[in-house]
Amino acid sequence: MTIESFFPVEELIAASPRPGHPAPQAPAGTRLLGLTAQDLDDYFTQIAEAVEQDDPGPAARGGWEERERLRFSTWVRRVYEHPLSPAVFALPVTGLIREVQRGQAAELAFRIDVGRARAKAAKPSAEVRATAAVASAWAIAADALARSPRPPRERVVGDVWTIVRETIEPALRPAGTFRPRSHSSW
Repeated sequence: MTIESFFPVEELIAASPRPGHPAPQAPAGTRLLGLTAQDLDDYFTQIAEAVEQDDPGPAARGGWEERERLRFSTWVRRVYEHPLSPAVFALPVTGLIREVQRGQAAELAFRIDVGRARAKAAKPSAEVRATAAVASAWAIAADALARSPRPPRERVVGDVWTIVRETIEPALRPAGTFRPRSHSSW
C-alpha cells in the first residue's frame, strides 16, 4: 500500500493552466495532509510572487550568478518562513508539485539560455541542468523542513545556492574556457 492509496493526489489536484502558478480544482472540502487544493495554490502563488518581487532582473550587478543567487535565496527564505511549508514538503511529489517544479525549471532554463554567451550548446542542456537545480533545491528544503531542530535558515540558503551554482554554472561558461592545471598534471 502506498501513500497515494491513502491520498489520491492525482484526483485531488488538477493540472495548472500556466507553469509555476497552478490553479487546482479539487472537490470542495477535500484535504490532503490537512491542506486543500486552494491552500496549495495560495502557497505556491505567494512563494512565486515573493521571488518575482525580489528579482533584480537581467541588469543585476553581478550578472546571471547574482540574479540566480538572489532568486534561489528568496525562494528558500520564503519556504523556510511559511507556516505551511512542512506540510507542503511532506506531500508526495505528484501532479501539482511536479507541475510547479517544471515551471520553475523552464523559467531557469530560459534564464540560462539568455545568460550564456556562446553559440555552442551546453551538454547537458540548459533544461536538464535547470531541472536538476530545481529538484536539488526542493530536496534540500524538504530535508531541512523535516529535521528537528531545523538547521539554520542561512545555512540552508547557502547549501541550496552552492548546489544550484555548481549545477548551472558550467552551462554559462563561454566555449573554450581555459582552465589552468597545476604543474606536472596530465
